Formats: sequence, structure tokens, C-alpha cells
Amino acid sequence: MIVTDDTKKTSDRTQPGLQAGHQEGEGLDGIRARRNLLAGYWAGSLIGFVGDDLGRYARDLHEVDHAVAGDSDVIARLSRDLSLAGHKFSKADIEAALRRFHVQALKDTGCTE
Repeated sequence: MIVTDDTKKTSDRTQPGLQAGHQEGEGLDGIRARRNLLAGYWAGSLIGFVGDDLGRYARDLHEVDHAVAGDSDVIARLSRDLSLAGHKFSKADIEAALRRFHVQALKDTGCTE
């Protein structure tokens, strides 16, 4: 289960692309991808996306991560999208959420950092 500060729970078994389990060759890039998908499902749910639109949003968020090194591109996208949907999260809030999703990604895949 993904548990966010808003106590909303999302089962990873119900969301395509989030099946748990360590896969051969999955390293930090795979962990980061999973973290981004978790963040995308969290933010997309808050924004109001459901079904295929929610999955598309999560995948799109992960693609944003390739724009520049580091997390600034993902943080900027999440901040903008959540703000446009009427949610106010500080940069520190979003960074904390990304850290929680990173920890969850590590647990889900059985990897350690």
C-alpha cells in the first residue's frame, strides 16, 4: 500500500506498471522509475485523474525526469500540476513525498540502497 500524508491509500496491485518484485538488472534507474511512478499516481489521484488517465499521468511524470539531472524537473512539474489543481504543497513537501516514495520503491523491489 502507498500511504500519503492525506491518508489516501492506493494499492499497487491495482495500478498497471507498479507490480512489486525485484527484476534482474533493476538498479538505481529502476528504483528511480518506480519512485516517479508512485509519485505520479499520488499526484495524479490528488489532481483527479482516474483509470488510464492516471496511468498516463504517472508515466508522463517519469518521462519529465529525463529533462535535467537531479529532481528539480520532477519537483517543478509536481508543484505546477498540483497548484493548478488547487493543492498547495511547498517544495519541501514534495521533496519529502519523493523521499517516501523512494523508500517505498526500495521496499517494493527488495533492493537496498
